[in-house]
Amino acid sequence: MTATQPITIDHPIGAKATILIDMSSFDLFELCACRYNYSINLRRKPPAFNKNKALDLGGVFHEGLEAYYNGLKLGIDFNDRLNSAIKRIQLITSDPELSSLEPEEATGLISVISENLTFWRQEDESLVIHAVEEPFVYQLYSDDEVRILISGKIDLLVDKPGIGVNTASYTNLPIDHKTYSRDFPVKRLTNQFQNYALACSSPFLVVNRVGLQKTLKPHEKYKRVPLSYDEGILEQWKNNTINIILNNYLTCVATGVWPMNFTSCDKFNRLCEYFEVCDTSGEENKQWKLENNYVIGDVWDVTKKLEKLK
Repeated sequence: MTATQPITIDHPIGAKATILIDMSSFDLFELCACRYNYSINLRRKPPAFNKNKALDLGGVFHEGLEAYYNGLKLGIDFNDRLNSAIKRIQLITSDPELSSLEPEEATGLISVISENLTFWRQEDESLVIHAVEEPFVYQLYSDDEVRILISGKIDLLVDKPGIGVNTASYTNLPIDHKTYSRDFPVKRLTNQFQNYALACSSPFLVVNRVGLQKTLKPHEKYKRVPLSYDEGILEQWKNNTINIILNNYLTCVATGVWPMNFTSCDKFNRLCEYFEVCDTSGEENKQWKLENNYVIGDVWDVTKKLEKLK
């Protein structure tokens, strides 16, 4: 199934309202409804948006992994699929419209992906690949007036056979790739991870962590972290998500009021890109700044690919 837009609402007379949401937009709404409104509804972006929307390290790395695992799915030889991943990274990073990486960053990324995929070669070749970067949509909730659809894109969906004594096998196992520079605990209650587990009807998920550090050994920075979900945890996430959408999001839509969350103005030592707007008195003045100090970006679509490379 293919998704369209991350959050939309369509309610013709006598019809059911349909909300389509992905977890990136949902996280943004939870962080700050006002910020969500400026970014998703009004599509206002900072002046440097055209440069910043180019793929970062993580985005480029995902593109390389996509090429590699598509090759693995087709049964292509290791060296050929690794070269395919490297060439994709080189193609993207050579185009300033697609990537903002410096040449040395691109070289470092090629070194990391070569080492990482070599490190996991034996395990990867035991996998049965079902899908690579596959978009999805499923119905989370429906009543007489509203239905909620959840969209997203799975990095990798596999069957993983048990290897060795007392090693379990897994079917329909979602794998999510995450690059990182600083180590931190993986939290299974992340909206994205729980959404993937529910979408795939899987009680398990693996986070494929790829460290970008230069001083650590492969076994220290390349980790595949297993997460498990029982029915109670997933039901909790489902009910919580439904309540937020029905009680908070739909209220914002109905009233046209998108409240500011002042505790989110400065998160993780990063000032919100709309701080100058919220820090302005008067709605007319805020509107003026939005129209004159920000550009209009594309409609956000979590399932969109790099069309220029097709």
